[in-house]
Amino acid sequence: MTKYANETKTLLAGAERFDRAFIAGGALTSVFTRQPINDYDYYFKSEDAFRLAVEQAYDDGLWCVDVSKRAVTFARGNEVYQFMHFGFFPTAQNIFAAFDFTACMAAYDFDAKELVLHDEFLTHCSQRFLRFNPGTRYPLASAVRVLKYQDRGYSIGKGDVTRIALACRKVEINTWDDLKDQIGGAYGDKVVLNAQGEFSLDAAIAALDPDAIWTTRESQEQPGNADDLLRKVAELKGETYRPLEEAA
Repeated sequence: MTKYANETKTLLAGAERFDRAFIAGGALTSVFTRQPINDYDYYFKSEDAFRLAVEQAYDDGLWCVDVSKRAVTFARGNEVYQFMHFGFFPTAQNIFAAFDFTACMAAYDFDAKELVLHDEFLTHCSQRFLRFNPGTRYPLASAVRVLKYQDRGYSIGKGDVTRIALACRKVEINTWDDLKDQIGGAYGDKVVLNAQGEFSLDAAIAALDPDAIWTTRESQEQPGNADDLLRKVAELKGETYRPLEEAA
């Protein structure tokens, strides 16, 4: 019997399948802690794998509900599927290196048809403990995510709180857009800012709403086909659009 066969079956019951892709993060944490899966986060091994998955999503009847510089969100009924495109990851270990907490460091590889777990994943899931990875790309977002995890019964040590603070110091933030990108979240959230005038750290601190840093992104009409969506993604990232037929 395949190791973690029951967990794999639970994970894939509501998931879409894509080639050269992983499901990673929160969905696996939910499976191993016996919690409902809120959404599925997909990470792709290459940009072309992401582009082909977008085309497949539309062909399979999924509907795009949000597009950001980091992720594209699709839905079907109550199921939510988020395609990460802020980076591409040939291996599960590459994904873990970008994650913030070891309790999220698990992935399902669709090509290998297997689960890949960080060495500390099971321990910290069972303990509901947050061990911080200072190499994460978005430590400011991690600081806010701590509050969400604490609401779910997770704890974090004083040392890890300090490490988050120190990791935040390494992040270069020079504009309002930089700040929004860092703490806006990859998951359809937006930062609440009362941005006024020229950017400075003092202005940023004053602009943050202390009671509602994260809110649900306002619903907007989204592209109705794969080409239009990929064109929008390229525009958001400041890249040249490449037609879908060029995907390999």
